[in-house]
This record gives sequence, structure tokens and C-alpha cells, in this order.
Amino acid sequence: MFDCLQEDVNNMQKLFKELNVETEVHSNLTYFEVIDRAEQFSQDDIFRDASMCIFVLMAHGRDDSEILTANGRPIKTEEILDLFDDRKCPNLKGKPKWFIFQV
Repeated sequence: MFDCLQEDVNNMQKLFKELNVETEVHSNLTYFEVIDRAEQFSQDDIFRDASMCIFVLMAHGRDDSEILTANGRPIKTEEILDLFDDRKCPNLKGKPKWFIFQV
């Protein structure tokens, strides 16, 4: 089961490398770690000069709107999306934001 997820991560990294997109990988994050890392990512100064951002979250889920974190606590996809609105993420205002939730 986890081998498939790692293979998906490797394939995603390979794709983004071919597209010249900088990547970061974080594994087995708890609910609060996911929120904290997503907040840090959304506030990163790199986005001032970036033309877009891509946020990928791969995990197990209950349905289309909930993702299970490493400690078993579900996180709603809406919680992630809210961190990237124009008010909370001004460096990406008016820029494309792609979200991929693989659950």
C-alpha cells in the first residue's frame, strides 16, 4: 500500500522536474503539521516572483472532501484551500493556484 504511494510521489517529482517546477516533499505529517506546513508554503516569499503554485497532498481519505493525516485525524480539503485565498496569500493574488488531492 505505501509502496504505491511512494511510487506516486516519485512520479510526481519526476514530472515536476521535467517541467522545471521546484518541489518539496514532506511525509507522514500529522493534522497540525499539515496545517503548519501549508501555512508556511502559502506565505513563502518565493511566490512574489512566481507565476503560479502547485500544492499536492497525497494520503488516504474518507471521501472527496476529507483526507486522513498521519495521526488519523481528518483534514478537510477546504481547510487547505482557505489558506491560499487572496487575503491570506497576497503573494499569489491573481496567479493560478493548482491543488491536487490524491486520496
